[in-house]
Amino acid sequence: MLLGACVGAPRPPVPANASPREVLEAYLRALQTGDCGTGRTLTVSPFGRGNGELCDDTRVASAAIDGDPATPKADEVVFATTLVTTGTGDGSVHPGEITWFFDLRRQQSGAWRLAGGGSGP
Repeated sequence: MLLGACVGAPRPPVPANASPREVLEAYLRALQTGDCGTGRTLTVSPFGRGNGELCDDTRVASAAIDGDPATPKADEVVFATTLVTTGTGDGSVHPGEITWFFDLRRQQSGAWRLAGGGSGP
């Protein structure tokens, strides 16, 4: 008798109790390697193309988190990062060094996930 392997949705590369910084670090690693599937396991709607998601649209050569996050609410943190990118085809992100903000929100499960991002107001 053959036993088949269970195939399901990809699992996030961090434990459920990971800190917001750990979640963002894992996302940035996925972004730099072009592993968009893994990166998306760390996101929730409305994060996506046009609301902070860079994967598939631009290559990120390096990424660094710039200090401690802002905490507008107890269940929300916003990190500033410095990214070096190739830019996007539509010109919405310029090539070179940019500041990119990532908004993480605590989910009902307690897990932190990326919910938005961008270059600023």
